[in-house]
Amino acid sequence: MKISCRVFLAVSMMLLATLPSTGAESDIKLPNPVFIGKLSFEAAVVRKQSVRDLSRAPLTMAQASQILWAANGNLPADAITGATTKVITSAGGLYPLEVFLVCGQNTIGELPAGVYRYNPQENSLKPIATGDNRNLVAHAAHRQLFLAQAPALVVIGAVFQRTTVRYGDRGMQYVYMDAGAANQNVFLQAESLGLHCATVGAFEDAQVAGALKLPTGVTPLMIVAVGK
Repeated sequence: MKISCRVFLAVSMMLLATLPSTGAESDIKLPNPVFIGKLSFEAAVVRKQSVRDLSRAPLTMAQASQILWAANGNLPADAITGATTKVITSAGGLYPLEVFLVCGQNTIGELPAGVYRYNPQENSLKPIATGDNRNLVAHAAHRQLFLAQAPALVVIGAVFQRTTVRYGDRGMQYVYMDAGAANQNVFLQAESLGLHCATVGAFEDAQVAGALKLPTGVTPLMIVAVGK
């Protein structure tokens, strides 16, 4: 029995529609980071301070992109070797950090409330949880309620095994060094954007990981509240 091309195409489209989604369409591309700012490094260092009384005014997607890039972003590939370099150094080039963004509804541009995993390779966001989880984070951080009001929370976590598999227990120190560098970068970047931030390290790891549905193996190390 012969099947017309039109019928064949219609059936093919129906079959394709039933295939499982790869999830790629849910990635949210961020604006490209800017590599030259308006504020000098020295000025950013002088102005840098921890501010917990943050405005609830929303951030832009461009500001969020710049903050996330400063935490764990990629630099342009080397023109000769093609190797990818990062904004922070890491022992053995192992890069154990994972960075997540937590926001409320429209507290960052028109981004829906949720938890997002930052993808430095694509400078994009991958949704991993829906809804406004900032209040859960605040309570997991011993009721530091300013976290529930900040328009953006940047959670810096790590997969320790990426480093300890090579360096053993000593690798734990190297991971914390990476996290400290990322935290400092966020502070300096925030100041260069006219924003403020405050870092929290007092929280229940398991509660934060559960509230944000962090991937298995990721340990939250610090929460950085960012706002105006």
